[in-house]
Amino acid sequence: MSRVSLLDLNVPQLFEERTIEDIIHIDKLLDAEIERKRMELRSMVGDRYKDILTATEAIKSMEYISENIVGNIINVKDQCETLVQNISGDLPKKALVTSNEKNEERTIVMQIRLAIVLNENIWLALDEDDFSKAAQYYLLAQHVHTGLRLFRKDIFEKYKVIKKIKSTVDSLRERILSFTYKKLQTIQLSAEDTCSNLNALMLLENHKCSELLCKFIKLRKNALTTVIEATHSSVRAQVSAMVKCLYTTIILLHDCFLNYKDTHKGLIWHQLDGIVGDNSPTTLSTVQLPETNLLQYIPDIIKQFRPKCSNANSTLTKEEGVNLIQEWIKDTSNKVKVGIENALDMVPNVKGLHIIREEALKIELPPNWDEICLYTELPSKLNIWYQFFQKFITNRALFLITKKITYIMQNTQNELSAALNTKENCENDLRWYIWKEDQGDISQFENKHLGLSMKTKGYSPSVVRLCEDFDKKFRELLEDISVYIYGIEFDKNRDFSLGFAFKDPKNNRKFVDREKLEEHLKSECGIHIKSLISFLESVIQSNEDQSNILMQSILSARLLSALTNLCENFKKCCCCNNNADEWDKIGAALNSSALTFWQNWIHDSVNATKVKAKELLEDVDPLKMLSILCTWDSIEIQEQTDEKIFKSQIKVPMKPSLALQKLLNGLNEMLNAILPHTVPKKIHLSFIEGNVSVILDQYAEVLQMDLNQTQALQFLFDVKFLTTFSIPRENLELGQKSQSICEKCRSFVDPFDLDVFYKYLQHNVKQSVLQSQVIFGSLLPTSGQLSSLGMLEKSKDNEREPSVLGLSIPSTTNWFTLLPVTAPLQKTVQPAIQQTESKVSKVKSNTRKPNDAATGVRSAAALFGAMTTDWFS
Repeated sequence: MSRVSLLDLNVPQLFEERTIEDIIHIDKLLDAEIERKRMELRSMVGDRYKDILTATEAIKSMEYISENIVGNIINVKDQCETLVQNISGDLPKKALVTSNEKNEERTIVMQIRLAIVLNENIWLALDEDDFSKAAQYYLLAQHVHTGLRLFRKDIFEKYKVIKKIKSTVDSLRERILSFTYKKLQTIQLSAEDTCSNLNALMLLENHKCSELLCKFIKLRKNALTTVIEATHSSVRAQVSAMVKCLYTTIILLHDCFLNYKDTHKGLIWHQLDGIVGDNSPTTLSTVQLPETNLLQYIPDIIKQFRPKCSNANSTLTKEEGVNLIQEWIKDTSNKVKVGIENALDMVPNVKGLHIIREEALKIELPPNWDEICLYTELPSKLNIWYQFFQKFITNRALFLITKKITYIMQNTQNELSAALNTKENCENDLRWYIWKEDQGDISQFENKHLGLSMKTKGYSPSVVRLCEDFDKKFRELLEDISVYIYGIEFDKNRDFSLGFAFKDPKNNRKFVDREKLEEHLKSECGIHIKSLISFLESVIQSNEDQSNILMQSILSARLLSALTNLCENFKKCCCCNNNADEWDKIGAALNSSALTFWQNWIHDSVNATKVKAKELLEDVDPLKMLSILCTWDSIEIQEQTDEKIFKSQIKVPMKPSLALQKLLNGLNEMLNAILPHTVPKKIHLSFIEGNVSVILDQYAEVLQMDLNQTQALQFLFDVKFLTTFSIPRENLELGQKSQSICEKCRSFVDPFDLDVFYKYLQHNVKQSVLQSQVIFGSLLPTSGQLSSLGMLEKSKDNEREPSVLGLSIPSTTNWFTLLPVTAPLQKTVQPAIQQTESKVSKVKSNTRKPNDAATGVRSAAALFGAMTTDWFS
C-alpha cells in the first residue's frame, strides 16, 4: 500500500472491506510511517533550528544549576536559622559546643552570606555602569574570602559553596576592567563618569598618575579609531563623531587630571579621596544587606574596610599633563588624516563638504573652553575643526574642483571631436545662415544666444550649442562651490565675485580657505583652457585633408572667440575674487590661438589665389591679352605752339584688367563666405596683404617676359590700382615691392609717351578705385585707406540726410558684406565723361517702378530695424 493511500484511509470502510490480517498489516505500516515522519521532523528541526536547540539545552542547564544554587542557599539559610534557634535550647551532651565554637560558626555563616550578597551587588553595579562601585565591592569580596581563608584554613574544603563563590568573584575582575575600558572609549562622556571609571582602574590596577593618564589617552585613541572604523549613516555623521570625540578628550584631560573648577587638581583625585580617604564611608556601609540578627557577627575588619591605593596622594603636574597632551595632538593628527581622507573619498561634491562643515561647527563647546585652552597651553581659542579637519576638507574641495573642471574639458573635447569630424559642418561658408531670415532672429528676451546677435558675430548654431553646453557645466560647478566658498546659493543675476568681507569674525574663520579655492579655481581654468587649445591643435595637425583642415580651423577659431563672449559662467569662474588678471590671460590665449587657426584659412586662400593668378596672368600673348583687357579711355590732348594748336587723341587704361578683377572677385567671394565683419582685424589685414603679395609676385614674373607698351601700361594700371586700393601705407615691404614692379612696367613704355600718359593714368586709377569701393570694399585694409582720395568727405546735405550709403564706407574695424548701392561719383577733370555717366544713372533710376521702390523701402526698413547695435560693433 502506498504512502498516499495510508494518509487517506477510511477507517470504517477499511473494517468492512478488509480482513483482520490486512488491518494488522496496515496498522504496522501506519506505525512505520509515523516513525518515519518523526525522524524527518527531528532531522528538519535539527538542521533548521540547531542554534535554538543548543540555546534550549543551555537554558535547561542554567535552570538546573540555578535550582541547585538556590537549593544550596536555602539549605544554608535553614542551617543558620536552626543554629539561631538552638542557641538557647537544650541539646544532648554530644551536640553541645562551647560558646566560642558557636560564635565561630555564626561568623563563618555571615561572611559566606556577605560574599553572596557582594557577588550580587557587583552584577547590579555592572548593569548600572557604576564600575567604581563594582570595583569596591570586588575588593571587599576578596577581603572577605581572604579573611575566611585566614580564619579557617580548611574552610574551602569544608564548604564547597565558598570555593564556587570565590571562583565567580575572581572572574569578575576582568569583566569589570573590560567594561571600564569600553566605557572610556565612548565618544562623549561626562567628567564624573570618566573619573568614576578611572578610579575603578586605580583600585584594581593601582596605576601611578602618569601611567593612568597614558592609559586614558590610549583608550581615547582607541575611541577615535573605533569612530573611524565604525559604520555610520553618512560621512557627515562620522566626521561629527570624530570632532566630538576629540573635544571630549581634551575636556576630560583638563577636568579629570589637571584642573577641575579652578581647584588646580583633577576631579579624579577628589573622587578617589572620597573612596580611600580616612573620612570616606566604609565599603560595607554602601552595601544593602538583608535584615538579620547575624549582622553583628560580621568581623570589624570587614566592617571598617576601605580600599587602599598607594598612589592616591600623588598628583599629576601641569607640565606632565601638557606634554602628554601635546604628544596626543601629534598622534591624533596622523590618525585623523587617515580617517578623514577615507571618509571624504565618498563625498562626490563640494556642497557635501559644506554640509559636513556646518554639522561639525554646530557642536557646542563648554563655557570655559578658553580657560581650558589656556591652562593646557593649547592655542588660544583652539577649534578642533580647524586644527585637525579643515586642511583635509580644503584639499578635498581642491581635488573636486580639479576633477569637475577636468570632466568638463574632457566632455567638451568629446563634443568638439564629434563636431570637427562631422560632414555637415559649413563653417567655411556661413552665408546660408547669416543671410537667411528666421523667426527667432529677434529675441524678446535678453542675453539669449540666438538670432541677429549671433549672426552679427558669425557664431553658427554649432558654435553656440558647444558654448552653451560648456557654460552650462561651469554653472553647475558654480552652484556646487558657491555655498561652500561664500555661504550663499549661486544666483545667475548676482555677480559671483562678491568680494565682500564677512562682518562676523566667526564667518571669517569659517571661510578661511576661500581665497585659496578661488585662486585654485582660476588656475585650473587657465590650465585646462590651454589643454583644450592643445587638443584642437593636435586634431588639426593630425588631419591630412586640406579641406578638413580649413573647416576645422575656422570652427576652432570661431569657437575660441565665442568662449570669451558667450560663456558668462566660465568668466565668473576666472574672475571669482574681483581680479580679472587670469581672465585677461585666458582671453589673450584664446584670441591668440584663434588667430593661429585663422592663419590656416589665410594660407589656404593665398595658395588658391596663387594658383588662380598664375592661371590668369601666365600667358601674355596678344590673343590672350585681348581677353583680359578692358576698353581704354580716349583722351583728347592739345599742344599749342607759336604757329597753331595741335590736337591728338591718346588712349590710357580706364579699368583694371579682367584678370585682376577676377582675382579680386575671388578674394571678395572668400571674404563674403567667411563673413568679413566677423573676422578679426588682424586676420583681415593679413588676408589682404598675403593675397596682394602673391598677386604682385605673379606680376613680377610676367614682367620677366618681353612685353609691349600696351601690356606694360595695363599692368602698370593694375599694380597702381592694387596698391592704392589694398596695400596699407604702413606696409613698407609691400609698398617697395609694388614700386619696383611699377618701375619695371615703366621701363617697357616710351619715356615721352609715359610723360604724357602718366597723369591721366593716375587719374583713372583714382577714379577706378572710387568706383570699385562698393564692390570690393571688403578688400580695403583700413577705414582711412582712401582718405587721400576724398572718400570720407561729407557734404552738409549728407550729414543732414544720412543714407544707407554710409554702410559701404569702412568706418569701423569690423567688416561685413557691402550693400550693392552705387556711390555718387566724385568730381573729375573730365566733365563730359561725368555728365554722360550721370545721364546713364539718371535714366536707370527713372526706369524703376514705384511699386518696386516702395517694396525696397519697406525691405530696407525691415532689415535695418531688425539690426541691433551689435551688428556694427
